[in-house]
Amino acid sequence: DLTEKNVEFMIEGSDPILKDEYIVIGAHYDHLGYGGSGSGSRRPDTSAIHYGADDNASGVSSVLEVAEKLYANRSKLKRSVLVYLFGAEEMGLLGSKHLVNNPNIELSKMKHMINLDMVGRLGEDKGLTVGGTGTALGVEDILNRLSESHNLSIKSSPEGYGPSDHASFYSKDVPVLFFFTGIHEDYHTPADVPGKINYEGMKSINEMVYDLV
Repeated sequence: DLTEKNVEFMIEGSDPILKDEYIVIGAHYDHLGYGGSGSGSRRPDTSAIHYGADDNASGVSSVLEVAEKLYANRSKLKRSVLVYLFGAEEMGLLGSKHLVNNPNIELSKMKHMINLDMVGRLGEDKGLTVGGTGTALGVEDILNRLSESHNLSIKSSPEGYGPSDHASFYSKDVPVLFFFTGIHEDYHTPADVPGKINYEGMKSINEMVYDLV
């Protein structure tokens, strides 16, 4: 038997009324271990460490960076922020599904969920895919304004479902946004290593997500 856990913490907002509403920001921290048959590796015949630098150490480190800055400036937050790091995403979004099926905070109070999954490979075109832009009114206008100030090119996609943890929240009618810098040949192989991460690109995305929250 394997046991996986979600990690969660809250940054309380400063508005006496709005602090009882929440913006969720999350990322999955699990990956594929040593790979092998049935693991999801695209090289199932190879037993080697699958580092998962982009998938999804990039999302986890970005969430932690954004959360640290939000906490340092928490007096500016009106709503509270829930930070989740999900387990067992690669096994079928199990961590996030468990959370939304057993919430310790009412889902109706979660006003938006922001998911960062594979945000470490921003290309020269500065293209950042953002899914879920059709799940809440006005979001696309905010994103377009922020992307200009952070020199990012948004490729928006309206749907709230997709192959990552935001889909669990959208299935419960929570509006979502999914940040993603794109698929690449190293995806789910041992070649997804830290040396290939675009750290300056991640910094730009983190700053935009902070401003968004």
